[in-house]
Amino acid sequence: MKPPINTPTYEGELATFWFDEDGILCAVAKSTVRTVEMQKNKYKFICEISGNKKVCLLSDTSSASPPDKAIRENMEVELPNYIKAMAILSQTALGEVIPKLFINLNYQQIPIKYFNDEQSAKTWLKQYL
Repeated sequence: MKPPINTPTYEGELATFWFDEDGILCAVAKSTVRTVEMQKNKYKFICEISGNKKVCLLSDTSSASPPDKAIRENMEVELPNYIKAMAILSQTALGEVIPKLFINLNYQQIPIKYFNDEQSAKTWLKQYL
């Protein structure tokens, strides 16, 4: 997943972000070891770039490392404060394991769904805009 040409991008320590033409926040995860503190900083960053509004998030986890239990628990509590709905996309086997692990092991307070194609993910997210 790549931002369209001439679309402003925002570089966070865990992902690169941009808004698509419908207002969906797109994120491509970086290949880095994650901590709970980094995850908290990611939420603050989302607040900054969204103008403190909840967003629909399309997250490409193809390069992400699996979150540990502490990060998954933090996501379970914090995601609903910043995200309306989340579609998770991956083009790798490891990237597919991450969302399935999160979805299956943690209670979800917001709609979260896994996809392996970008257009289907965006179509699903549009119902929550």
